Amino acid sequence: MRLSPAVAALLLIFAAQAAAQGTGLKVNESSIRLGTSAPLSGNGPLDLAADHVEGYANGEVEAIGHAELRRDGTTVRADRLRYAQDSDEVEAFGDVHLLRAGDEISGPRLRMRTSDSIGIMESPTFRLAPRQRASSARPVETYGHADAMRLETDNRVRITEGHFTTCKPGQPGWEIIAGDLELDFNRDIGRARNARFAFLGVSTPPVGYAEFSLNDNRKSGFLPPTFAPVSGVQGKTGYDIAVPFYWNIAPNYDATITTRYMQQRGVQFQNLGRYLLPWNRGELTAEVLPSDRQLETRRWGLNWQHYLGAPGGWSGNINYNRVSDDNYLRDLSGAIVLTSQTTIPQEAALNYFGGGWWNATVHVQQFQVLQDATNSVVTPYKRMPQVLFNIPGSPLGPFDAMFNGEFVRFEHPTQLNGLRSYAYPQLALPMIAPAAFFTPKIGVHYTRYDLDQLTPDTPTIMTRSVPIASVDTGVFLERNAKFRNRDIVQTVEPRLYYLYVPYRDQSAIPVFDTGVADFNYAQIFSENYYSGWDRISDANQLTAALTSRIILPETGQEALRGIVGQRFYFKDQEVSLPGAPLRSGTASPYLLGLSGTVWPKWTLEAASQLDAQTRQTERLNTGLRYQPEPGKTLSLGYRYTAASLTVDGNELRQTDISLQWPIGGGWYAVGRYNRDIKTGKSLERLGGLEYNAGCWILRVAGQRFPIPSGGTATAYFLQLEFDGFSKVGMSPLETFKRNIPGYQRLNTPANDQTQFNYFN
Repeated sequence: MRLSPAVAALLLIFAAQAAAQGTGLKVNESSIRLGTSAPLSGNGPLDLAADHVEGYANGEVEAIGHAELRRDGTTVRADRLRYAQDSDEVEAFGDVHLLRAGDEISGPRLRMRTSDSIGIMESPTFRLAPRQRASSARPVETYGHADAMRLETDNRVRITEGHFTTCKPGQPGWEIIAGDLELDFNRDIGRARNARFAFLGVSTPPVGYAEFSLNDNRKSGFLPPTFAPVSGVQGKTGYDIAVPFYWNIAPNYDATITTRYMQQRGVQFQNLGRYLLPWNRGELTAEVLPSDRQLETRRWGLNWQHYLGAPGGWSGNINYNRVSDDNYLRDLSGAIVLTSQTTIPQEAALNYFGGGWWNATVHVQQFQVLQDATNSVVTPYKRMPQVLFNIPGSPLGPFDAMFNGEFVRFEHPTQLNGLRSYAYPQLALPMIAPAAFFTPKIGVHYTRYDLDQLTPDTPTIMTRSVPIASVDTGVFLERNAKFRNRDIVQTVEPRLYYLYVPYRDQSAIPVFDTGVADFNYAQIFSENYYSGWDRISDANQLTAALTSRIILPETGQEALRGIVGQRFYFKDQEVSLPGAPLRSGTASPYLLGLSGTVWPKWTLEAASQLDAQTRQTERLNTGLRYQPEPGKTLSLGYRYTAASLTVDGNELRQTDISLQWPIGGGWYAVGRYNRDIKTGKSLERLGGLEYNAGCWILRVAGQRFPIPSGGTATAYFLQLEFDGFSKVGMSPLETFKRNIPGYQRLNTPANDQTQFNYFN
């Protein structure tokens, strides 16, 4: 039974009297509370319970049989407890269990000061609760056993001859075996002396001293190496091993220095430096291969990313990239997205947002062109410089006043150079009601070209002035309904957009950065048929569109959306790019789209373009995904483009299938297969396996994909991830995420594996 505080106080008085007389005191089936008379009086009361309690002349209290001590969230259970109130120490014997801050530690004997939980446990077996970790890290429990564990604070322990792992007891996996192991959860640092790392019973040689991070915080030292059986395009590097060293220089500076050995190329040195300054941050990557074994020459690459965010509305960025030769990325890059890159940007921008109603940008841009012997690359124009000035919308009485302006010099080594400047003032009158809007707008686009003279008869100055008028209107209608006994809101949103632009002869104007804009749902509501301002299309046209949505009223989430739209022409097209055909017909193709959850666990993304006259499909992109739960996803895709819309004049028909699926025993299959139906050839293949052992994960994958030169590139991935500790090998995670819609990391927390399904 548990005694009241008053009875417990009398018990202590009797115990003191017995001590003065040199006798002891016994109380059976009792529980007592010791108040704040302990030396550290800032702590809470101490509760002691057992089958019986004995008080001794020296002021100690002993609890025998199912003994339990509680204080400030710390609990000690044992066969026998002895508590000394003068020193505030408890000593536990027998089947000892210590619970504090979520930790569970068991052993035959414990000695601990209860006020601050400092003490030592003999031969402990422990489970340490998850600590608050970095946002990019997943909290994990840790387990182990040792000869002894010193409890230094709630968040710091020291283990002698111990084993440490995130694998649950009885689960085969990995562990750190150390003569001395300190776990400092305040600083998230582990320190090991005379330590070995063991995986599935295979151990590394011991190291004298090692430090490691207990989360993703920065810590100087060697990082796990990466290994790829074959890397680079078509295996042009052979076996590829990289050993990175992380240097935590200062709180706002660090560097990762990597030594990379490539079997067929030699040794490459890489350095990634990061910095964080007032209003500035960035990173600089430099890599050099002193002597390529195949080419017998030095090769290098450079990437500088800098970002400015200053008070007063200033911002900016630098993106500078350069490599030593045309084949550098194809030969040496391990990143698939880089191997097919043919133009490398070198640019900088400075932006100013003035008071929220206007903004300006100064931008310079050029490219390093990586030519391919089998597929020549067109060199883009340089912008040296480009100045933009914009007023997105400024109230002017009932009107919105807008302005767009640009000044840019285009430079090219073999083409016409010159300046282009334009001013485009606009005035709109938005009339908005809760269920409708009506917005007429008018503007004048004035453009001037100052060109370098090629011949005496070539004009150097050209101007163009084009008025542009439009009316945009729409209605929002909605109704409450039910589907499968669930409340929904269905909307119907018709929209009309009329555009008028008179014809202006622009055939003599050069083309610096202009092309035909992609025909899509957003483009049918735009003012120009072209991207860029070297051509402004003439127009007398009306766009009609209808959107309908299903919305969940309790959350406001959109469950399903359907769209249909078409543009109607009231005159023939007259403005065109050099060599490009003029548009024909009185109506554009139909644009149709459907997206959302179409059945339990099934989502659909579909977009189609139909010829208005023949009703034949010109484009079709569909993607259907089945995802019943995290870690299970199957996606099917189909892509069609008519021959009249492709660059090479060949019809495009492709199928695509991707998946992540459990196949039993902790194994998951991952893959993607992209096939050209017309030729019967595979375009991209990705296949791999993942094994989730709970506290470690194995990932192995291979990928083959086409490159612009007409060949293929192959990459292999092999990675071991030790949960809550480290990763070894080349990660395929970004490749999986990019190629497999709905892919989920196997050790992602359940609350992060969210999927929206309406029809549940």
